[in-house]
Amino acid sequence: MALRPNCLTSRVYCMLPPMHSSSRDKRTTTITVDLGELKAPWQAYCAQQGVTPSHALRQVVRQALDGRATPSAPHRLRVTRRREGATARMKLNVTPSELAALKKMAGHEGYQPTAWVVAMIRTKLTGEPHVGQPELAALTRSNQQLLALGRNLNQIAKVLNTSPENRGAFRVEVITELSRVIRTHTDRVSDVLRGTVARWSLQ
Repeated sequence: MALRPNCLTSRVYCMLPPMHSSSRDKRTTTITVDLGELKAPWQAYCAQQGVTPSHALRQVVRQALDGRATPSAPHRLRVTRRREGATARMKLNVTPSELAALKKMAGHEGYQPTAWVVAMIRTKLTGEPHVGQPELAALTRSNQQLLALGRNLNQIAKVLNTSPENRGAFRVEVITELSRVIRTHTDRVSDVLRGTVARWSLQ
């Protein structure tokens, strides 16, 4: 491994180990890199790290090549409709300060400490929200009001369909679409509520 700095230029010569070699393969593994104004700080960095510029450059090249195959993100699990008992146990060791902070945060969000930890784990595994008791109560009230509004819209749409003379004052398709959006939203919120108050199997 050889380094041949040219004091008159900003070039650095380094030797790279051959990927494949044979007696008939006479190609050199030397490359020349024109660092320009980066030569001085590069040499200073290498001196600080206690490595030669050739060795440091090989490490940079190796990391760049290894980085081509970036690992894919882990697959998110989904919550099924099948109930599952919490029978598997795991011991968790935390510091006293971590436990104190955990209890404080859990209480603020309306959780028992163990339930808060479980909620955080399930949120990380599924990417789905898990709400505390104050948010749970607010979502429940909101969903009840939206469901009542959706029922009223359905009744209005039925009246308009049976009374064509009243259609001039309302657009049935707008009411129908609004009812559909409300139904979709309430279904989604209901899933969040069920995932918060019950334990469902992950798949």
